Amino acid sequence: MLTRTRTRRAFTLIELLVVIAIIALLVGILLPSLGSARESARMAKCASNLRSLGIAAMTHANDRRGAFSTGPWDNRIEYSAGSLRTHGWVADFVNGGYARPGDVLCPSSPGQASQNLSLARMSGGSMWAPLTADLVNELIDEGFNTNYCQSWFMGMTDARTPNQAGNLKQVATTVGPLRADWIVNTATSKVPLFGDGTADLTQVQDTIAYRGQQIRGAKALSDGPATGRVGTLTGWARQDYSDFGPVHGKGGFVSRVGHDRQYGQIVFADGNVQSFSDLSPRDGEFASSGIIARDNIIVSANPELDSKVFGGWLRRPGLPF
Repeated sequence: MLTRTRTRRAFTLIELLVVIAIIALLVGILLPSLGSARESARMAKCASNLRSLGIAAMTHANDRRGAFSTGPWDNRIEYSAGSLRTHGWVADFVNGGYARPGDVLCPSSPGQASQNLSLARMSGGSMWAPLTADLVNELIDEGFNTNYCQSWFMGMTDARTPNQAGNLKQVATTVGPLRADWIVNTATSKVPLFGDGTADLTQVQDTIAYRGQQIRGAKALSDGPATGRVGTLTGWARQDYSDFGPVHGKGGFVSRVGHDRQYGQIVFADGNVQSFSDLSPRDGEFASSGIIARDNIIVSANPELDSKVFGGWLRRPGLPF
């Protein structure tokens, strides 16, 4: 009886190369999609974080006679009402049990800490308490940290006098933390509370040392009213929102900030969260495109934000946009 032996045909080298090429092609097609899906998930997480912080601010206002916070979170005496453990919105939320900002960081941001925890940045001037490496470690461990930028409105509301000169991020020159009943010149849905903080990787002074790691910091407080001149008009313009910036997605690399992020998100005083794109100009932040005149008023133009983010005066007539 004859026995047939079955021979197994092996792959030829050409067939193997074709299979490898097909696999490589599929990987090339799928990886961008997977990356895009992962970034979409991070943006959704960031939006959820911002919404929770907005709710915390509104709850604080409900508990504290309309005040969204006790002001900026800053260890320098001239810029805040008290130390990092006791005053400022981060301390308010941790100590009051409203939220732990350090546990809800934007997951995409190149900056994973607040610039106000940088020893180099905080080394000059008078401080409420000495800022040391040990204190920074303790604060971050306890949730006293953020990479979201507080709006000047929420921290300062307004200057003490119209067109006031001087540093408008200092307590002495400003009215104080925003109260709900001070929003009279626009809708709460247009008043920003927090946004993704611009992460400028070229600013080495914003590096935070945390338990052996070197972490880049994000901007902490927007700059307030811009100033300028158009013809014979001089004085304040609308808000300078350049400390809000893109930390999500990928656009072209921007050398001035050292990264390629495209989108940033902002939460408003009614709790809604909106996304904005860094397009005009493409500069790694939501910066003004120039000072112009509008209705015989100096205006800081910002095409990226203007239609949805209020930048005028909250408590008094004029600049209602």
